[in-house]
Parts: sequence; structure tokens; C-alpha cells
Amino acid sequence: MKNKIVVCDFDGTITELDSLFVFLVHYADKKWLEVERLWREGKIGSQECLTKQFDLVPKLSDKMIDEFISSVKLDPYFKQFNEIRLKNDVDLLIVSDGLDYFINRILQKNGVHNIKIISNHAEIVDGKFKITYPNKYVGCKGKAGTCKCKVINDLKQNYKEIFYVGDGNSDMCVADKVDYLFAKSNLLSYCNRVSINCIGYTNFSEVIKYDRLGFNF
Repeated sequence: MKNKIVVCDFDGTITELDSLFVFLVHYADKKWLEVERLWREGKIGSQECLTKQFDLVPKLSDKMIDEFISSVKLDPYFKQFNEIRLKNDVDLLIVSDGLDYFINRILQKNGVHNIKIISNHAEIVDGKFKITYPNKYVGCKGKAGTCKCKVINDLKQNYKEIFYVGDGNSDMCVADKVDYLFAKSNLLSYCNRVSINCIGYTNFSEVIKYDRLGFNF
């Protein structure tokens, strides 16, 4: 059993903004907002939400998609964090209920490598997104495309300590299931509201310096 692993959300955590949200704002039919409302009210799961929202995205050219990916900015300290954790031989896993198509291309564009990713899968077919869910779990309470609780429970079989970094609604289900939680934005508000211990942060410079990670620089 290994000592520790860092698990990170992607959109709004590794990226400065929620890139999927920004993408839908720019390219989806405005009906996607109604689907979003149904999800936030708990009337549909995130898998159904994502499928319906991307059904509302019209055919896009490669140029349009490339321009969007080039516009996405990472947390200014994430690349440094990744380099330091590699130097310290600490495992890192990105767990996202977003799309690997965006995650892989955004990381590659920013020169970030050697990270395992668990997420929903997307391909472009005739200019349209085709989404599949290789990490869905029938027991997922949130009916997510990628069940983060299942991922965390599986990791507990192989790691003594799990450090989690997140920001939003999709991270709330694992907030009380990890050993150390870094939270900001909606996740931080949620933890404060329901009295879950967490470490408030604004960017990865604070994660790098956290003493219990024990990084050598």
C-alpha cells in the first residue's frame, strides 16, 4: 500500500474557470440553462444533464474547438505543483465528471504531462460531440457520468491517505470521504454549511506548501 495520492477535480480546480460551463455559454442553445437548473435542483443526474446539454451544441468546426481550447487558462501554479509532486514521487489522479477530450487537449496545450485521468469520454463525429460514460456506476446516488465516490472508495484499497482538491458541486459527495480536503468556491461554502473539515485555498501554491504533503523542493 502506498502512502498518499492527490486527487483533483478539473473544471474550476485545475482550470481557472469551469471550462465546460464557459463552452456551453458560448456554443450551446440557451435551452442548456434549463437542463442545468433541473440538475442543480436534483431532478436529473449529471450524466443525463451532460448528455442533454451537449445535444444542444450544434456542429462545430475544428477551428472553433481549437480556439476555445486555446482560451482556457490553468491555475497559475498547477504546472509547478505537478512537477513538484513528480519529483517527490507522489501519485496524482484527475477525477472529473467532465470530458476527457477537453482535459487531455488543455493539459497538452499547457505542457502538463504524466497524469492519470478518470472522466467521461468524448469524441467528435461529423462536428458533433459523442459522449460515453466508461466510469458510470449503477449505485451512484447522484447518477453521475463518473462516480467520484466509487473512485475514492477504490483508491482506499491502495493508499493510506487521500488528499482531494476541488471546487464545485460534483465534489460535494466525496467531501467527507477523504483524509484531507482542499476546498474553494461552492465546495468551500458547502463544507462550511454542513460542518465538514476542509482547508480553504485559492490556488495550487497553497496546496504545494501544505506541510502534511511533505514535498521537498
